[in-house]
Amino acid sequence: MALKRISTEDGARDILKRIIAAGRCTIDQLDSPPPGHVNPQAYRNLLRDVAPDPKVQVTDPRDFIAEPTETPLPF
Repeated sequence: MALKRISTEDGARDILKRIIAAGRCTIDQLDSPPPGHVNPQAYRNLLRDVAPDPKVQVTDPRDFIAEPTETPLPF
């Protein structure tokens, strides 16, 4: 079996869920970094620490405000 790069946190979560379902570890064991982890302060359990997806506004209301091109009639 060849190793594949995980490109997203969702992909890593799927793998961790499969490992737990197979009984290889528990979610509690994933709460602390493994021995020899390079940066223990930056370690987080992806199954417990789910960051919300960033919200992106597709359009801005200012995009739809049209400036008048002609002078209005004096009515």
